Amino acid sequence: MKKTKLFFIIVLAILNFYILPNFIYVNNANAFAQTYTNNDNFIVRAYGDSISAGYGLDGYNDYVNKTSLITKESYPNVFMKGYIQTFGGEIKSFAVTGDKTKNLVKDLTPYINKTAQDYQDFCKTNIFTLCIGANNILSVASSNLEKLLKGEMKISEYELILGQQVELFESDYTNSILPALTQNADAKVFVMTIYNPYKYVTFNDIKVDTQNAQNNFLVTTVLSALDQTFQEVLKTTITYLEKVNDIIRQSANDNIIVVDIYKLFETFTKEQYKDYINADLSKMTITKELYESIDWQNMNFSNLFKNLTACADPHPTSQGQEVIANCHKENFAVFKLNMETDLSEIENDEQNVNFKIVKVGGRDDYNFKLYKNIKNNVTLVKETKEYNFFVQAKDIDGDGYFYLDIYENNKKVGQSNIVKYNYKLQTSQDTTQTETPKQPLPQNNNINSIVIGSIIFVGIVAFCIVGYIIFKSYKKNNIK
Repeated sequence: MKKTKLFFIIVLAILNFYILPNFIYVNNANAFAQTYTNNDNFIVRAYGDSISAGYGLDGYNDYVNKTSLITKESYPNVFMKGYIQTFGGEIKSFAVTGDKTKNLVKDLTPYINKTAQDYQDFCKTNIFTLCIGANNILSVASSNLEKLLKGEMKISEYELILGQQVELFESDYTNSILPALTQNADAKVFVMTIYNPYKYVTFNDIKVDTQNAQNNFLVTTVLSALDQTFQEVLKTTITYLEKVNDIIRQSANDNIIVVDIYKLFETFTKEQYKDYINADLSKMTITKELYESIDWQNMNFSNLFKNLTACADPHPTSQGQEVIANCHKENFAVFKLNMETDLSEIENDEQNVNFKIVKVGGRDDYNFKLYKNIKNNVTLVKETKEYNFFVQAKDIDGDGYFYLDIYENNKKVGQSNIVKYNYKLQTSQDTTQTETPKQPLPQNNNINSIVIGSIIFVGIVAFCIVGYIIFKSYKKNNIK
């Protein structure tokens, strides 16, 4: 009996320390960085507020009207257009103008509870885009601006409300929104930080033409005083907006890609802002009629603020949406390896075999290593920076597959699809140089590894059980 127990302990130790860890390693080895995806068909869902919805742009559709048609010029569409055209797929928008995180949580709750009618489609989504949080903060600013400018609300009171909104954002974002969007473990979630739409906005840009020099001076003086308070309010608002952005930045991982639009827009000049953001108070003029409709003495600025609102639109222009989309693209490169040469037409080993790498998105500075894998014998065939390159036929002898390791700034960031091939060397000489990388198995082997591992595991367990039965039978017979 002691020998039987010892036999099982040894078998379990082998399983625990050798076989199972190897299957886990293979599985983890195929989790690649954000610059690569192996999907050749992109199912995309866009969530968020008016920026995602493409408010004010050509073909604007808001999901509040229960249409998932996406605005042509909105950043999710511009972002994914090239990928879908190249690799196939579809994009739907569920963005709602004016949405705060609490609204999005309400919309996503059926998916969290798995009760939504399209739950299965939701879980098949490969890419989510998300822009949320601006209304949590900026709506507080817009609803209290007049009180702040007139001194009816203190900055400390305003900060208290903003702080509460930041706490609500963090709770909604971390406890509901991200868990909902990451139910598909293979999906990528692109979350953008919120830019400052009023970076260069000043009341001093408002034109004054009351057709009276004294009135012009009065209005200019009042606007200058109001601007001092406005800039203080804006500075406070952006401080809390950045707290929201920091929460977004801290959520980044291999599947949650943070696109830092805030930092990008901070680098733009005032002239660029005019091209990218609609907010521009230089478009506004205080005419004689507007001047006379305002009670300057009692600081009743209601009519002034109505006109301000029209010229302080925080939404991106079509150019701004494109800038946002391009920033997303830089964070997401997709590669596909193709063999351009028909190997059946190769007549001698000195002929060239041409390869082509198709890339959408990402930056330009990538290096590639082409490997061939023949019965798990991995050989380095070529290193290159070219997207169109060739190797000689004598370098690809065998029956196996090719794949690329992809590097950016000397860091491996991904691995391409596999390209199967079969070529018989015309001569007996093979001049390839062998290099076995740390992660020789290409992407798409996760399921195969798990299946093979499971079969081996079941086989070993079955072997142990049969062995135990035979052993017991043998022992019993010997006793008899």
